[in-house]
Amino acid sequence: MEIKEFHAELLEPLRKLYFESRSSTFTWLDARHLKLSDFERDTEGERVWVAMESDRVVGFLSIQEPDNFIHHLYIAANSLRGGIGSTLLDMCKLNYSELSLKCLIKNQKALHFYESQGFVKCAAGGHGDESYYLMKFNSQI
Repeated sequence: MEIKEFHAELLEPLRKLYFESRSSTFTWLDARHLKLSDFERDTEGERVWVAMESDRVVGFLSIQEPDNFIHHLYIAANSLRGGIGSTLLDMCKLNYSELSLKCLIKNQKALHFYESQGFVKCAAGGHGDESYYLMKFNSQI
């Protein structure tokens, strides 16, 4: 697997991965409101790292710098549980001593994953389907 920074030729596969992942994962949301163009809007101004296997996009992570806030981490459905998410997070952990993210409370699989990666719940916010935990990772702990 190779991790590279976003470049324009990866836009279409990233749009598709983002759309398909949200459609299948966030089953409590109305998928009719999801669009392929959401990727550009939702990652604007962020640094995007892309996981590639055999010239195929298999995942991505976007981070809001300078706050070191992980805004998105998505893995292709057929590549889940293959270590891609861990590899993307490990790359961030090497480059940032502190990281934070929000994880929807309803997304229990993601919560367990982030906890297994050393993130801890620090606060809760939102309401209804948008309720989330603020989670932090500190390499100094």
